[in-house]
Amino acid sequence: MSGSLKAQLKIGDNPATINKASILELESLRQGLLLPRIPDTLAAPLTTAPNGMLIFFTGDASLRVRRNGVWAKLAELGVVTQNNWSTTGNTGTNPTTNYIGTTDAQGLSIRTAGTEAIRVNADQSITLKQVPVNGTLVSVLVIDPTTGNVSKRSLSTAAFDDAIRSLNGLSRRGITIRTDTANAALGVTANDVDSTITVNIPKVNATTQKTGLLTYDDWLAFSSKQRAITVGAFGTASSPAGLVLDPTTGVLTLTPADAANPGAISILPQQLKGPKTFLDSLYASGGLAATGARISGNAIVGGGLTLTTAPADAATTENTVLIRNTTTGNIEKKALSPSAFEGAITSVNGQKGPDIHLKTGTAGNNIALDSTSVTNTITLNVPDAAVAARGVITTGAQTLAGFKTLRDTLAVGSSAVIGASGSNPNSTLQVTGSVAMNIRSLTSSGTITETDYTVLVNTSGGAVTVQLPAVSGKNGRMYNIKKIGGGIDNALTITPTSGQIEGATSYIIYNDWTSVTIQTDGANWYVIRK
Repeated sequence: MSGSLKAQLKIGDNPATINKASILELESLRQGLLLPRIPDTLAAPLTTAPNGMLIFFTGDASLRVRRNGVWAKLAELGVVTQNNWSTTGNTGTNPTTNYIGTTDAQGLSIRTAGTEAIRVNADQSITLKQVPVNGTLVSVLVIDPTTGNVSKRSLSTAAFDDAIRSLNGLSRRGITIRTDTANAALGVTANDVDSTITVNIPKVNATTQKTGLLTYDDWLAFSSKQRAITVGAFGTASSPAGLVLDPTTGVLTLTPADAANPGAISILPQQLKGPKTFLDSLYASGGLAATGARISGNAIVGGGLTLTTAPADAATTENTVLIRNTTTGNIEKKALSPSAFEGAITSVNGQKGPDIHLKTGTAGNNIALDSTSVTNTITLNVPDAAVAARGVITTGAQTLAGFKTLRDTLAVGSSAVIGASGSNPNSTLQVTGSVAMNIRSLTSSGTITETDYTVLVNTSGGAVTVQLPAVSGKNGRMYNIKKIGGGIDNALTITPTSGQIEGATSYIIYNDWTSVTIQTDGANWYVIRK
């Protein structure tokens, strides 16, 4: 392999998942990294190796790292200094000099399973990060203000759910609620001085108190004034109210309507005023006289209909006429062609009627109308397309001339040759010249479409997610995706809409100038080259 490799590399299991902090990652459940076995560290060019190189020295079966020009032996687990804390506890400690913490004005984080649980802040305050919620426990922690010791204390359940914090703004422990009828206003008064709440319910009187409760005597006075209302006979005189109630007898009388007053319709002659709308039929057996009439629905005329005044002439643009339906007898409207008023077609391309025939043909080298060869016949000639003829595409072999643009899909059933006219292709697709594939750039998240081939992604503005199209029906489709900027802090994530990519739900690129060529088999995406 020649050239240089500028990309992240993952070897082993889960090739689509790589840590962004690694330039080379190995993953396996049964394999490891086999370092070079070096029997002599003085052999060239190991004597000039750069710092950071790692080897396995067979002389003492140890791992060696190149540091400051020498091969330094890595410390073993059992060789630890007394300044290190052991996971099983230390002995000989002094709380004055030995402690777990920081000396650089930073907080101390205590974690389990990689998640922070307790933080001792730089100001010695403590923050509990993962405190669960419990709705039944009543024990709380209290702090002794003198010693700072933390103790447990149990509270009443009312302290969490049922305790009343304030009542009408009063928050003292002892609150008295009383009633009063002397205050003229109906309401509640809170007194913070004596911690009392007074409910004011006044009584109604005949002079000053208009709101409040009725006494029993007042209620009896109202009850004695009740009277039954009786519906009387239809009135003869009109009334502005349309109804008349006799205050003495309690008789309610309905009065007739006239031109000045509302009321009911009687059997006697009446004059009514104001527009009236009848939503259903109106029958006038004795005749109907109207100064002006408008009928918005259907109308049936049993006798003749005479127009004493002829209507005005219609505009020349109006082509709708009234006709009589011979089956139903109804008068209906029908729009006629303007030619019925202005004159019909009398000839077409010199051919005269009454019968003119239209036919098709293929004569000539252009699309043209022939109206002279056959009497009463007009022929539309559309020739087959050829090098010297404009026309239609047939099912047979044809040679076409001119530049053609297809906006949508072109499917070739057998094979095609591009760039060498007249030669037979030796492959399904043969190109005898250069090839240009579509290429575009992305600076934010987006979706790859059927018009894409190469996509350049710049993550300088933040992490970018590229969505692959659904794989169904796209067997064999390929894309080239390359990260061209943004650094390892802003990742490029390639996510399939359906299926997986390299057996995972996404493929992440951290390093700039890293590219992948992917292809789908119609079910999943696979990395073909990177």
